[in-house]
Amino acid sequence: MAYQDEVKQTQLSVFAELYDIIFPDFTLYLTPYPQEITYATNTYTPCVMERTEITKEKGEEKVVTISFATKENVTFQFLNYNIPRIKVKITRYFIEKDVGKVIFVGEGEIVGVSNRTLTFRAVDILSLNKAIVPPLVYSSYCNNTLFDSRCGLNRGEYKVETTVAVVNNGSALQSSTFGDYEEDYFTYGYVEYNKEYRMITKHDKANNLIYLHAPFDQDVDGKVVTVYPGCDKTPQTCKNRFNNLKNFLGFPYIPSKNPTIWGI
Repeated sequence: MAYQDEVKQTQLSVFAELYDIIFPDFTLYLTPYPQEITYATNTYTPCVMERTEITKEKGEEKVVTISFATKENVTFQFLNYNIPRIKVKITRYFIEKDVGKVIFVGEGEIVGVSNRTLTFRAVDILSLNKAIVPPLVYSSYCNNTLFDSRCGLNRGEYKVETTVAVVNNGSALQSSTFGDYEEDYFTYGYVEYNKEYRMITKHDKANNLIYLHAPFDQDVDGKVVTVYPGCDKTPQTCKNRFNNLKNFLGFPYIPSKNPTIWGI
């Protein structure tokens, strides 16, 4: 093989990062790439921006800090908005192949606005699901987290190991094993592979699929992963799926509407 051919094999495809920055009333579609990019029906506008490396804190928690320049009037919107959380999705888009891969999905908050530059820090959505503030609330749903000390169930007794195929550019995994369990058995659960974790947003029994909040960084196609079920925190699921109603920490008969306002 010629030297030039060897060099071509070592060259990476040209890619751009696409940022969906989602506010309650509008979404910014930005890219540090010098040209406008259209992907998944959205148009990403070139923007001066930078981000830190997506780092891990406290186990699997992923954190990233993003800074970008904005138009003046948009900056004023940020300053005047009372926004507790900002959602962000980062996609790595391979231009020549017209293929994108989500590398980060999370929520964050503004940590600084200077002139026309806005900076915010985002945490991976999987980590946010573990945060409970306040720790106990009066709700018809359970206050426990599946497999925690109050729930009392043994995580190891519910783990499922199976070989998976990657579909939809990594946003879903397929295995015949997923068809052996009731619909939504794995919804809100998670997948583990080589110390990487992904939340399961949907379990599709009919098609043997589970959908992930973001693709794995590692290639899991044809690999054995460990899958854990999820819980929607209702008493029905607690009783029928886990036979654990004795540890249900919720108030299923609490009114969904304030009776002093709406009546009984």
